[in-house]
Amino acid sequence: MNDHSLSGRIPAPALWLGLAGLIPFLAGAASQWASLPLLPAETGLKLVIVYAAIILSFLGGIRWGTAIGPYDQGRQALEFSASVLGSLAGLAAAFLPPIPALALLIAGFLMQGLWDVMSADAGRLPAWFGRLRMILTAGAVVSLIAALLAVIVT
Repeated sequence: MNDHSLSGRIPAPALWLGLAGLIPFLAGAASQWASLPLLPAETGLKLVIVYAAIILSFLGGIRWGTAIGPYDQGRQALEFSASVLGSLAGLAAAFLPPIPALALLIAGFLMQGLWDVMSADAGRLPAWFGRLRMILTAGAVVSLIAALLAVIVT
């Protein structure tokens, strides 16, 4: 075990890269509310939807990796199957109109975040991972909700 798994501290690279990964969420959402010189609203909306789909798929990939752990066949099949749902939701969102796309992505991030936090609480993932996922899920979901509200009111 490393120092982080014993101390429960979020490893600095994971925290900083995770926080940096929120920038496209924030920029895409901000572009829906304010005129940004380098990010027109239409492009910002595409950015936040496609980027969210990519990140949701990435999170499923993390869970695919954890599914190779010491599980019985039934549990492993469930973990593998559940891990691809985010990718499928992200793919669907990329082809939906903005309102259902954003709603699907919000639901996907909330469900993925809940699964990750519950898995960390159960000891199947490091405790720090659950805390990191809470922080990053909050940032992603708030950004997606902000974009959704902007689309609804305009």
